[in-house]
Amino acid sequence: MNRRQLLLFLGAAGLAAGWPQWLPAAVSSDELAGEGQAELTGGNLAKALALLLEAEAKDPRNDRVQALLGRAYFQQGDARTALVHFSLAVRLNPEDTLSRLMAETISQFPLPAGGGAGREPASGRTRPSQLAREAQAEREALLGAAARSKRPGPLRLLIDPGHGGTDAGGVAAGLREADVTLDLALRLARLLAAARDEAAIQLTRTADVSLPGWARAGLAGFYGADLFISLHAARVADPKASGVMITSFAREQSDALAALVCQTENAASGATASWASRGGEGVFVATVREAAGQGGRVQSREWASRLARAIPAAGPLPVRGAATGPLRLLDEVEVPAVLIEAGFLSHPGDAAVLADADKRQALAQGLADALLTVARTL
Repeated sequence: MNRRQLLLFLGAAGLAAGWPQWLPAAVSSDELAGEGQAELTGGNLAKALALLLEAEAKDPRNDRVQALLGRAYFQQGDARTALVHFSLAVRLNPEDTLSRLMAETISQFPLPAGGGAGREPASGRTRPSQLAREAQAEREALLGAAARSKRPGPLRLLIDPGHGGTDAGGVAAGLREADVTLDLALRLARLLAAARDEAAIQLTRTADVSLPGWARAGLAGFYGADLFISLHAARVADPKASGVMITSFAREQSDALAALVCQTENAASGATASWASRGGEGVFVATVREAAGQGGRVQSREWASRLARAIPAAGPLPVRGAATGPLRLLDEVEVPAVLIEAGFLSHPGDAAVLADADKRQALAQGLADALLTVARTL
């Protein structure tokens, strides 16, 4: 029996008047927050909200309470209210990296009617590159198309632009992998959004922000995606590696290049482990999985092999085909998932293709055509 339960018991028994002076006569905001967090983790959303709102009434400047309220409202599906509480938690405690992550993630996307739009997350770079400006134009066009679309298509696709924010990914020939993947993802999303009867598109990020792997994986379940695609253009140790390579998860790598890709991408995922070490990973993942009701991870090898066969051979980059390997990100995703290396920045020819906006558009078109072709056969 905790202190709050004991107080209620004594009150019911008429003994509260004799409560010793050396014990507090009221439950603190922190104690209520602890109980609310336990209920939230256990899936008792209504009870958790009641406890957390009571805690907020006692101490509205308790950053832990504000963060937990953000998570509770996010689980409830109220993104606007969740954003308010996450933002307040960050103002009260700038070291709360999980709340900052959630605020930046939510504010990337248009919020439901009922107030002002969410703020645009800062990229941390004072002068955007030409590639970043092109990506911004694609983002605005995509969001405009998404706002006009009212009916989701049969293929629910979550596109994940790899890296972002402080994680630039591979850097070569003046290109950051994070910029390349964002621009390519936005072009791909815009092309697929035009096929409104066949595809419903979400992205894990639409700006240059940091997002750890476990959050990307959790969003796949939250959006109820039929397929999760993580786009990359790695810089690997083999300068001869070139072309489009589609990898699905397996405990063993299929070849030497798959091993290099897994080593490179898993190292980048490991760089963000400190986000999860603050104790928020479990709450976030439990929240999105509870909201989505997703079961176990579905095998993705068929998606990878079919996509590799469906990409047009006349595209700007050769198609290497499908591969498998122990990619940490794909292991955490609970829906069909593939990682696409859309060229390799370590290869001068691939880097030249990825630096050309017209060729990036052609590459995105080939991926869009392949996705729709495979989706029509499933």
